[in-house]
Amino acid sequence: MVSLVTHVILIGLAASVSPVAIVVLVSLMLTKNALRSSLFFLLGFTLTLIAIGIVGTLVLHAGGSGGKSHFGGYIDIALGALCFLAIPLTMRKSKERKEAPEADGAKPMTAAKSFSVGVVTMLLNMSTIIIYTSGVYVISSAKLSTADDIIALAFLTVFTLVTLLVPIAMYLVFPRKATKLLASLKVWLARHKTLIGVAILLIFGVLLLIKGIGVVA
Repeated sequence: MVSLVTHVILIGLAASVSPVAIVVLVSLMLTKNALRSSLFFLLGFTLTLIAIGIVGTLVLHAGGSGGKSHFGGYIDIALGALCFLAIPLTMRKSKERKEAPEADGAKPMTAAKSFSVGVVTMLLNMSTIIIYTSGVYVISSAKLSTADDIIALAFLTVFTLVTLLVPIAMYLVFPRKATKLLASLKVWLARHKTLIGVAILLIFGVLLLIKGIGVVA
């Protein structure tokens, strides 16, 4: 169980590298009602992530995943291929966002709208979905008890959220200093989000393909 949790934590950290999600969160934190907006965004994002994890676990258990079967190898190959397919989509979306006019960052958002933005951001976050799903598969293939499944899925989810939890924690502890730091972070991520997104998809895609081919071969 300890080795599985360690593996799941590493996958969660990889899934957490989502520049677009961080930029959206930081943008909300630079508006009026920053804390409320960011927390409702996080709630929408988290509930959607948990829903994906629960559905994925149930589907994979129903499919009989477990051990180093050829089925598991094909799952890894499919997820690896999805990583590569998501790369041009990531680059295209980044270009479209760059060409689109920026919204008024000072305009406050309602709690419901912030929640909805969190849900939509998670659903459109292909890199996180693919990598998080690979973590769900690792958990389901371990053939754990229901209680252990829940614990492992909780670890995966929390570490997938770490890059969103840290900015919120910074704002809670150092609200004045955090605003300047977050504004700088937003500018930096806006410039490098495509490179970061492509890099994480490329690295994880290669790892999944190597793992899957090793099992199938």
